[in-house]
Amino acid sequence: MKSRFQPLMRTLALSIVLAATSITATAATTPASISYTLGPKAMVQRLYPDASWLPADYAGNYPDLAATIEKFTLQSLARDGVTDAKVTVSFPKSKGQMQVRVKIEPTSALGRTVARRYAKVHPQLLDATHAQAALSAVTACQAAQTSPAAPACWDPQPVAHQPWALYLPLGLPMAAQRSVLFLDYPPIPALTGQDYLNNFTMCRWERIMGAAGATNPHAFEAIVDSRPIAAPGSGAEKLLPNPQTWFNSPTGAVYLTPTLQLLSTPPHASSKQTLPVAVFGSAPRATWAQIVGQKTVKVMDVGTTPLGGQARQTPWIATNHPDVTSYNCCPGDPAASCAGSHDLLADEQLDFVAACWLQTMSAPGAPTAEVAKQRCQTTWQDSASSQPSAQAKQTLCVQAKLDNQNRSAQCASFEEAWNYCSAHDANACATFDCTFDATQVKQPVPALDLRPTGWQDTCHHKF
Repeated sequence: MKSRFQPLMRTLALSIVLAATSITATAATTPASISYTLGPKAMVQRLYPDASWLPADYAGNYPDLAATIEKFTLQSLARDGVTDAKVTVSFPKSKGQMQVRVKIEPTSALGRTVARRYAKVHPQLLDATHAQAALSAVTACQAAQTSPAAPACWDPQPVAHQPWALYLPLGLPMAAQRSVLFLDYPPIPALTGQDYLNNFTMCRWERIMGAAGATNPHAFEAIVDSRPIAAPGSGAEKLLPNPQTWFNSPTGAVYLTPTLQLLSTPPHASSKQTLPVAVFGSAPRATWAQIVGQKTVKVMDVGTTPLGGQARQTPWIATNHPDVTSYNCCPGDPAASCAGSHDLLADEQLDFVAACWLQTMSAPGAPTAEVAKQRCQTTWQDSASSQPSAQAKQTLCVQAKLDNQNRSAQCASFEEAWNYCSAHDANACATFDCTFDATQVKQPVPALDLRPTGWQDTCHHKF
């Protein structure tokens, strides 16, 4: 079985090692450790989830600031391919203020290279231009009341035991990321689970990336949320503050564009082009349109833009929210749970095109954004001139049988979905259940080492 935290490809690791030689960081280093300061404890404590300020419903999950920072930093390291490091957080005094000091003790060359990158980028992510700007925006929203008759900006319709809370994208790759995902907001399970990826949305997207060929989906999970607020997982999007108004303008603070710039330009990015950005869902697409100066951005639109006026071009693709497909059923399925949504097959193909595009655009010698989209559509999408290969059809069918909103039509495991699709000629909608004749299974379930990364995560049953 493949580890969830596989080492990055050798070429990527080498590029980061070479890039790291040009990094200048205010870090005290020894052959075995790298230390750096995040800033004053009083400020850092407001940027990490902490019992000192979190609502009572969540405070018990974060009783110790040092342990919290250590945990999120270890998560980042693992997602950057480093699993051999020890992290220690201390609070030394400097000029009368307690500071937050991070010490990373890796045992590998890659670990030391990544830790040196952290010495630069970790404090940057928490500085006044980035995380502190998000905090300023949240503080402004909490204080805002546009008129006595208007709803408050902050949590206008509270849900019992699910109050809103600032939650920044912590514990994600900071050194070896290969793309940036522009999403909407983190659902509350990500906060209570003490892991930004601990939610159905990211579980499912990791499955898609793995099924589309990524050996390390975490390398594609550097995230910027258009609204860095932990909120209920459904129904909150219409209540949350407008992203561009509150998180990318002086009304709140300018947070989104600088953070997208920072995460899309690690040392291994091209000198002419940043890492690719995928824009997921309607609110992020509307916000992205404002950021790039377009009237609208629709699903499967692609382009390049000098993000924030920087010299390098940022290639991007817009697509559905990662959850959209899982709210769909097969065409003609009469189940009440389908609620009139029957675009399972078409939306599944769109997801795979986006996943393919990210991998194509993050590889050396990437084509233009449009050419990459066309190639990925040829691989994964039905058209008048081409059809996916038999292997691609089987992959799409397996994922569709795991995603189906009709629980009766949903298969319970990768193995069950594979056998169903093999017995039904890769037709995910052959029946409105998950039954199959074992004598009709034409291809055996692949051996463990031949299965896609993340095959074992049955996200519907996990969350």
